[in-house]
Amino acid sequence: MMDTRIIHSRSKSGFSVMSFIFRPAGAAILMALATIIACALLLGITTPRAEAVTENDQIAGVSGVTAAQLEAELATVNPNHIHPEIAQLYVEWGYRFGIRADIAFAQMLLETNYLRYCASCDPAHYVPGDVHPSQNNFAGIGATGGGNPGNSFATAELGVIAQYAHLAWYAYPDHLNEYCNTIYDPRHFGSGHVFTAPILRELGGRWAVPGTTYGRDIARLANQIWRWRPSGHALGSFNEVTGVPAAVLASSFYFPWYDSLASHGMGGNWILVGNQGSGEARVEIRIGDSLMRDPANPGNEFFTIPEGGQITPAFPNVMDGPVMVICTTGQPLITSQRVLYRDSFSEVPGTPVHRLSESYEFTWYDSLPQNGMGGNWILVANPGLAAADVEILVDGEVKAAYKAEYGNALAPGDIVTPYFPNLAAGPVLVRSTNHQQLIASQRVVYRNSFNEVMGFPTGLLASDFSFAWYDSEPANGMGGDWLMVTNRGSLPADVDIYVGGVLRARYSAVAGNPILPGEMVSPTFPHLTAGPVRAICSNGQPIMASQRVVYRESFEEVQGTLPADLSDNHFFTWYDSTLFDYMWGDWLMISNLGSGTATVEIYTGEIRMHDQQHPGYTYFTIPEGGTITPYFWNHKGGPIRIVSTTGQPLLTSQRVLYKEGLTRW
Repeated sequence: MMDTRIIHSRSKSGFSVMSFIFRPAGAAILMALATIIACALLLGITTPRAEAVTENDQIAGVSGVTAAQLEAELATVNPNHIHPEIAQLYVEWGYRFGIRADIAFAQMLLETNYLRYCASCDPAHYVPGDVHPSQNNFAGIGATGGGNPGNSFATAELGVIAQYAHLAWYAYPDHLNEYCNTIYDPRHFGSGHVFTAPILRELGGRWAVPGTTYGRDIARLANQIWRWRPSGHALGSFNEVTGVPAAVLASSFYFPWYDSLASHGMGGNWILVGNQGSGEARVEIRIGDSLMRDPANPGNEFFTIPEGGQITPAFPNVMDGPVMVICTTGQPLITSQRVLYRDSFSEVPGTPVHRLSESYEFTWYDSLPQNGMGGNWILVANPGLAAADVEILVDGEVKAAYKAEYGNALAPGDIVTPYFPNLAAGPVLVRSTNHQQLIASQRVVYRNSFNEVMGFPTGLLASDFSFAWYDSEPANGMGGDWLMVTNRGSLPADVDIYVGGVLRARYSAVAGNPILPGEMVSPTFPHLTAGPVRAICSNGQPIMASQRVVYRESFEEVQGTLPADLSDNHFFTWYDSTLFDYMWGDWLMISNLGSGTATVEIYTGEIRMHDQQHPGYTYFTIPEGGTITPYFWNHKGGPIRIVSTTGQPLLTSQRVLYKEGLTRW
């Protein structure tokens, strides 16, 4: 994924932009469905069905059925069918449409007679169907009888998409995504079908006429699918990013690295930039030595962002660094970098110019393959104008040095990405011995997932750190949740750790277990789900704290929040809970760390969000010391602003599940 040399040559490549399309959840009638799905999300439910499918079931939802189960049922009747990829297509697109794949696949089995396309398949009494195999029409779309073959689709995937788009028309009160149109579903016109059949039996007389037993027949085939044993590789990754307080907004931000190479497993890399100032902002994005062009206006080596607006450019086939985002018109920005790596999602906030430092801290380093680590790189870039002498220390020992006396000082604009095999130790210190400002991060590949965490500036170390939430419950998919606390002071540190206001761990001289200078503790609390979390050093030593989480096959680390960053005004770059983007869940974790009840408003772009527990309210209330975890179903937009109108300091983070509940065969 990366090499360990100093990079002097720069990647030159083209670019494009990913356009994020906001569509609100639609009618209020979706609230019941949204609540059901949200409850499943919070619990991480992906288990096979224990109850039978009936014609009274909802069509909308995520079934959790695997491609292996779908294929097994199809193969019982037609093992030599011509679509080896069709089972996985139904699973993937069912997930993205929020339509149950077990029901859609069962409908296909019914409509095509197990892809044999015959009304009667008995060789002695063979009767062909109206639809032909070459049409890729798996649900009789447009086939109205009397020999009418209906619509044709160029590929099997387009045929599957058309079926889901047509089902979504019946199952949802609004066009669910950009595939719900006549381009993909030729029968997607008029308003007579919209939300007329959210229940399976209601397809009878609408999709199929007269269709008296249509829903019952589909349910019967769906139950036959569920008799097969599920198998395949379960996906699902977890990411958390902390809110950015208003005081940290700046006109210049930095990231150490950019990589969108598909050969490295990268499925996308977006730089998200929001304008939080007044008036239109003019922004430049530089990757390595290249000033990036605006894909929407290829003649411009700059981007324009309206007041309160956002851009989300992506630059394909580029690998270089560092990345600089600079507002030349001076407006305060919020930035982050969102990366898709294989089947995982990661987001990291940019480092503002006023928090560049000559030294950075990380709590831990782990490259042991037996721990699931496929790689661990410390990225160090020099954003300054003079060469930097750099040392990287792990557990107090210099592991890498880049200095003028060795002939390898880090030149302005250059980056190093050292990797230390078979090492598990901490803390990690990155420092410039000639006092040049740096930018540093740690990039980890864990199994098939990717995570990046920014270095913590040494000058900001404090004796009090907070986290929004703690969850070590295996039933929620959690394989572990560790609080990493290291003593960066010169004396033993007395540290208390609270979760949900309850003292969970104490390290003190009185108890005989203080944290010695340079040492670290990593407590974990089994079967605990609560928040907020605080690590407090009661005798004033500077500490460093992070939270490391293993969720299914993914790994995530987030740095603790400083007391100075508790604020009544927080920002995130983006919100996305659309299954179409594989976003299984997106929760805003908001804790009231002040006195009295807090009244909180949440905005995505210019839209003021409603409290879904109290749909008439455009605000949220949080008791003193309490936490809320709002979730907005099928919503996409940004930037996000969270403000306490009653002035209490808030602790915020955003927790995202990506491809949860999806299984790849």
